[in-house]
Amino acid sequence: MRISVAICDDLEEERLQMARLLKNYGRRKGVAWEIELLESGAAFLDLFRPGRWDIILMDIYMDGPDGMEAARRLRAQDSECALLFVTTSVEHGIASYELQASDYLVKPVAQRDLDAALDWCLQEKREYFRTINVRSEWDEIEILLRDILYIEIRRHTAFIHTAGRVVQTPRGMNALEEEIASENFLRCHRSFLVNQRHILRMEKRDFVMDNGDLVPIGSSDAAATRRKFMDWLFLRNWKNGGAAGMF
Repeated sequence: MRISVAICDDLEEERLQMARLLKNYGRRKGVAWEIELLESGAAFLDLFRPGRWDIILMDIYMDGPDGMEAARRLRAQDSECALLFVTTSVEHGIASYELQASDYLVKPVAQRDLDAALDWCLQEKREYFRTINVRSEWDEIEILLRDILYIEIRRHTAFIHTAGRVVQTPRGMNALEEEIASENFLRCHRSFLVNQRHILRMEKRDFVMDNGDLVPIGSSDAAATRRKFMDWLFLRNWKNGGAAGMF
């Protein structure tokens, strides 16, 4: 696996130290890094474009645009890259949550603390690119899990709803659920499997999806289903640094 990383810090020794910690992790975990060392928020913003980096390690206290300002501009255009703040103070810890920081590391950074943060980031990256292959009426189709809104079973046929299309396949729900095997998916009804990342809000009897569709919550286990979703949402927000939920 090759991962692109930006290390943005105004102190050269700090940039080099973080690069060493990254390389230590890479040797042990089999990760190849493409590392760019940037000496200021201005240098970061000059090179930034959405999708350029998978992971960004950002100092906060820098001249010119500081790390918080650089991160705000980043998040205005790129919500997918992992953002790790690496700084000398806990002062901005709460503010970093609003920017969906994956972690907030206080210098001097211990190898074990960076390792834990990187483990989380790479797990998310692997999940982001996971796919399933299904047989439609005409051919074999590969679908990214993140693109699936929900799956519905009708008359022994699975209807896989994505933002752009609905794919029909002669697969059973149990087989699809077993293949997907993702904590982001919730069996909310005997005939529906929902991608919780695409839930806009939860109502009494339905989940409202981000495309406006309603996915029913099975009446027999409604309380347990709501609890599972709230547990997932809490854990998701905590892992994402406390990003605001939907309620």
